[in-house]
Amino acid sequence: MSNKTTTYEYCDGDALPAESTDLSSLEPDQVYKICPGKHTMSNGTNAPLGQPRCGDGSNYSFLVLRPEKQQPQEKVYIELSGGGACWDSFTCSAMSYQLSVPPWLTSLVGSSCSAMAGILCGKTLGDTDFSTYTRVLVPYCTQDIHLGDSPNITYGGSRAFYHVGAHNLYRTLQWVFDNFPNPSHMFLTGCSAGGTPLPIVYDLINTHYNSGAEKPSVSVIADSPVFLTPSNFLQNFFPNWNVGTIMKMTGFDFDTYMNEESLPLEMLDYALGRSDKDDNWGFVTHRNDQTSLIYYSLMAGSFGGGRELLALEHGDIGKFNRRAQDLQSEWWDQLNNTMTVATNEYGNFDMFVMDGNGHCNFGLNTPLQYEGFEEWASNIVRETDVAITTDSPSASPTNSSLSPTWSPSNATNMSDFTATASDVAMTQVYPSYVTVAVVMLAYRFLISHV
Repeated sequence: MSNKTTTYEYCDGDALPAESTDLSSLEPDQVYKICPGKHTMSNGTNAPLGQPRCGDGSNYSFLVLRPEKQQPQEKVYIELSGGGACWDSFTCSAMSYQLSVPPWLTSLVGSSCSAMAGILCGKTLGDTDFSTYTRVLVPYCTQDIHLGDSPNITYGGSRAFYHVGAHNLYRTLQWVFDNFPNPSHMFLTGCSAGGTPLPIVYDLINTHYNSGAEKPSVSVIADSPVFLTPSNFLQNFFPNWNVGTIMKMTGFDFDTYMNEESLPLEMLDYALGRSDKDDNWGFVTHRNDQTSLIYYSLMAGSFGGGRELLALEHGDIGKFNRRAQDLQSEWWDQLNNTMTVATNEYGNFDMFVMDGNGHCNFGLNTPLQYEGFEEWASNIVRETDVAITTDSPSASPTNSSLSPTWSPSNATNMSDFTATASDVAMTQVYPSYVTVAVVMLAYRFLISHV
């Protein structure tokens, strides 16, 4: 007899209950909306990671699309969506529009593969045909990089926020585990905040299937994750998410590293150290990622954590440019050095860097526009168990620069970097901070007129 009950009061009417919905009951080539229920122990207490919700208290569901034709072996594509982060009353008020499942995602329910083109539906990379995969989309609506276990936090006000991304993620993975007992291959990807938790997601999957008779091969591509975490954020705001719950489930020593700026590298190192040598990993980024840079600066407390930008007058934007230039150099040096450590230490990890400004989108759509990416990615996502290879076996330089001409054709592998630091990178920071400053000014105008 079960010692817990499952109820569905936090599920939309058009969502199927996850705990009683089998994969075999889903029609091929049709998007379904599946909602994990609320899990309560027999004594009335909440079950661990058992209260899936969105950040504003609205309902959470994940999407599933089976391939059009039945496959002899099950293969699974899991994508975690991105969309920012918030950690106090200021940032969560600014990001309130991201605290529910985006309507455009739910509008896909009932659609076929052709409507899912944004997540590699029908796309082939090398020998890997993604039209043969069951796709599982994990929406992002908790602003906690999918790892939070902090329900009903108010930040000193009357409004409650639900940083329960770990609940949504964990219960979605439970459905995957129940319905795919022996998949042959799994591909994990995510953009921005969806790419950041992939080391934890991989380890949860790796641990689960390692307990079985046969382990699937698993490929990972993290697209533009917001990877760096300044100490100001770790010490003052990171605890608001309570990510330790799900991180400790993997055995990672979270308590030792939770206040250390090396935390992301330690997480990656932990997952890679426990990975199968044939499970290939890729990390994708631009050399000037305005979105990552903005979050890095806000987390570091620069510009008063964004509050100074709210007080900014149009004629004062230029005075922030010098600090923005310093932050760009600081961000790139740290990211480059960190990824170089992982690239040098692990033969199944590689990095692809795109020149110019940019961030990411669903289904690796942004890097797919860059020359060389498909060839690089085909090595990561292949279903065979051949060791990963790159264009050059030499170590990646730790000091790299932006090229003077930026276009998709200039994307390059990490091992191709030979240039030294360039002033070109500095000249491109200003527009990104003009953008965010304009956004802040617009936001100030809006809140002052509500």
